[in-house]
Amino acid sequence: MSIRRRKSWSSPGTAVILVITLSACGTAPAPSVERKSDPVADVSGKVQTLRAQIRERDKRIEELESQLSALKLIEQDFEKRRKPIRSPAKLTPIE
Repeated sequence: MSIRRRKSWSSPGTAVILVITLSACGTAPAPSVERKSDPVADVSGKVQTLRAQIRERDKRIEELESQLSALKLIEQDFEKRRKPIRSPAKLTPIE
């Protein structure tokens, strides 16, 4: 039986298959390792970013509210000037 094993390992076809199998095992690429950051640090960074965005948004809202109130005053002033003042000549006398 040992003679048969030696003959089967010595055949060229078996040797080729063995070489291909062994070479395939050695060429597998190493999996890439991603370093994950500390979840607490990552979350606190996001929180700081969101707080900064909220502050910017609040400032923009204040600016827009200020502009809106100025526009309301301008509109009120315009409406006051637009109303025609009736002259006494156009008034009908009271009888």
